[in-house]
Amino acid sequence: MNHPFRLRALTFAMAGSLAPSLAGVGLQFATGIVSAETTSRSYDIPGGALRDVLNRFGHQSNLLLSYPANQVAGLHSQGLRGSYSIDAGLAVLLSGTGLQAVRLPNGSYSLQEQAQPASGMTLPVSTISGRAEQSVTSAIDGIVANRSAVGTKTNTAISEVPQSISVITRDEMDKRGVQDFNSAVAYTPGIRAIDYVGGQGAPDIYMRGFRSFNLFGVYKDGLRSGFNQYDTDFETYGLERIDVIKGPASVLYGQMAPGGMVNLTSKRPTDEAIHEIQIQGGSFDRKQGAIDLGGRLDDDGKFTYRLVALKRDSDTQVDHSPDDRTYVAPALTWKPDDATSITVLASYLKTRKGGAEQSFPVKGTLTNTPFGHIPSSTYLGDPHVSKNEVENTSLGYIFERQLSDDWKFTQNARYMKVDVDYISNGARNSGQLGADGRTYTFGYQKRPKNTDTFLLDNNLGGHFNTGAIGHDVLVGFDYGHYSGRESRRGVASNQTVDIFDPVYNASPTWNSTLQTDGKSVVSQKGVYVQDMLSLDQWRLTLGGRKDWVEGREYSYLNDTRNVQKDHKFTGRVGLAYLFDNGITPYASYSTSFQPTSGTAQDGSYFKPTEGEQYEVGIKYEPPGYNSFITLSVYDLTQKNVTTTDPTNPSFQVQTGEQRSRGVELEGKAELARGLDLIASYAYTDAEVTKANTVGTGATAYSLEGNVPISVPKDTASLWLDYTVQGGPLEGLGMGVGQRYVGSSYNAKNTVKVPHYTLTDASVRYDLAHLSEDLQGVSVDLSASNLFDKRYFTPGFYEETVFYGTRRTVIGSLTYSW
Repeated sequence: MNHPFRLRALTFAMAGSLAPSLAGVGLQFATGIVSAETTSRSYDIPGGALRDVLNRFGHQSNLLLSYPANQVAGLHSQGLRGSYSIDAGLAVLLSGTGLQAVRLPNGSYSLQEQAQPASGMTLPVSTISGRAEQSVTSAIDGIVANRSAVGTKTNTAISEVPQSISVITRDEMDKRGVQDFNSAVAYTPGIRAIDYVGGQGAPDIYMRGFRSFNLFGVYKDGLRSGFNQYDTDFETYGLERIDVIKGPASVLYGQMAPGGMVNLTSKRPTDEAIHEIQIQGGSFDRKQGAIDLGGRLDDDGKFTYRLVALKRDSDTQVDHSPDDRTYVAPALTWKPDDATSITVLASYLKTRKGGAEQSFPVKGTLTNTPFGHIPSSTYLGDPHVSKNEVENTSLGYIFERQLSDDWKFTQNARYMKVDVDYISNGARNSGQLGADGRTYTFGYQKRPKNTDTFLLDNNLGGHFNTGAIGHDVLVGFDYGHYSGRESRRGVASNQTVDIFDPVYNASPTWNSTLQTDGKSVVSQKGVYVQDMLSLDQWRLTLGGRKDWVEGREYSYLNDTRNVQKDHKFTGRVGLAYLFDNGITPYASYSTSFQPTSGTAQDGSYFKPTEGEQYEVGIKYEPPGYNSFITLSVYDLTQKNVTTTDPTNPSFQVQTGEQRSRGVELEGKAELARGLDLIASYAYTDAEVTKANTVGTGATAYSLEGNVPISVPKDTASLWLDYTVQGGPLEGLGMGVGQRYVGSSYNAKNTVKVPHYTLTDASVRYDLAHLSEDLQGVSVDLSASNLFDKRYFTPGFYEETVFYGTRRTVIGSLTYSW
């Protein structure tokens, strides 16, 4: 492959060389603004080095504090015990140090020399800058998040996590007009979501060059979304935020694809009242209504609630293929005391989609036929018979108990039941047209499925010191159990349709016997430990996890059963240095694993695949500015990949390997009041590095050296959004963005799918600026693929592709009070 580069030898050398060179950088920015807190809260901070005591105070008071380290070097504090406001607490902490914190008119605090410094030193004036600590589960203002739980399972500053993390906030989703999972992650580097319009399955994404179904890479509220890719779908209107961690994350979450994971956070109960009603209409006869309600149920605020509901009736760009859904998600939080919180989260989602694969032949899409191109609206099956209806019901809770100021116990649990009513239309002849260039052949299959999943995660987190070193530790145990039964019944003969003049009138004859009828049971147990050590501005992250996975397969047709057991240890080590100017270089090493089903020729079960990543990067959060920039470079390898057994092509062996090396850059910033920018770029050099030859003679081929399917080398995106702040156009907002996706290949690299650039846009207006009688009413118009660009992604079969999403325009009317 082109542009090879080595990371293993450079990983810690780069981090070491960056530290002294960045230490002298003297960038100046306006200090951050912090609201004066007049309310008191309880503190129990022992005395010690002033640096450590201030850090503890900032952690407990939900303030982010930054100041030059040399301003407090050699000074000590008596600590703080009791109930204090921010001002009073700082006064006690600084007593006897020769320093005082003076609140300035802009809300920041100036660290100044007292008349007679206790140390006798001449201390210059500096500034303690801070802002309220962001929540990682509730709404935040704007598009820039600086804290996340996806990388540590705790509320942690993103700059302190030694892996690349991206966050898509609710504000960003609203401004971009996000309607589904794919559009939500479309501006995030390192992720390639497959547009599968009118198709059968749940989200299908590639992260850093590796495929990650929802069962191996998409979590919801910190727990796995399911164990089967057909079980789950997601409603983005019900989400508060989306967090993405790049690279292996098995150290906290267990079995997972090596490219990373996505965590979706549901809308939670709130203290402040939320009342929103929204109606939508748009392309493909879309009609949708939604509500979002929340607030207190009692005067004391011990009980709070949230209710999100949505109903949609819509067609798609594919004839006879609906996109209907019903979504209801109630939530309730009970806080019996200041140290205890129980949040119950429930949801019901019913979807109705088409049952055809919609994997179009290359001839007729990428290339022409004597009859022209196949229209993107063509349904590749029989709409009178096929269907795909899924009902997903879940009930769970999050229990949190603050055992002390430094220790907290959390239990997260969810039960999920899914019923799938699925009659599929699958391509025959590998999705190719007949000799006449018009005839498409497909089959039928009834595939009902019912699944039950239970998930549980317990962890204990806390903080303590060993001398000058601070420790933020987390120990936990999680458990998952999945049971699913699926049967398949075929037809006596295949059906055909003239793809350029389809007539759907077939009456299939179903076979009297089932093709398959089986039950799958998966159990996973894991224990994990994490320690985030802090010394001055150094951050060292250590973590390890041990997993035990058992998979059982039962066949009701021939009364057979197979049991496969795996166990694996995964880990992570990372180092970061937080400079005062907001620059944080970091380096990390992390591993992952994925169980692999099946057996080799000798009957032995396959081992799990193993992922291994080296990553270095720089994170930049300029003080005083609402922005965050991440630059990362990585080397990621997956081993134990199955490939054809050279001694018996009917079997496979685990000598395959895939590698991905790349660079990712992401920036999110509030450039000025009302002006937001999102920019990203990803270079992904992915390659199948080991694979055996398949076949013999002229038909022999090997995937070794190929680019993996659907992985573009270059992707980039840019979004600019502005809300007018004054004048006659006040209340008007608008945004425009472009997404570039480079060319990609099928598995054999015999088909090159062209690159494409898509344009998105949105415009919105707060009608309250027209009349006080319209207070709370707003209108929004959003368009994806504004210029209706015709594009494709690789399909199910070697010589097939999926049509990309055509231009979609949606108008919304929202009333909030």
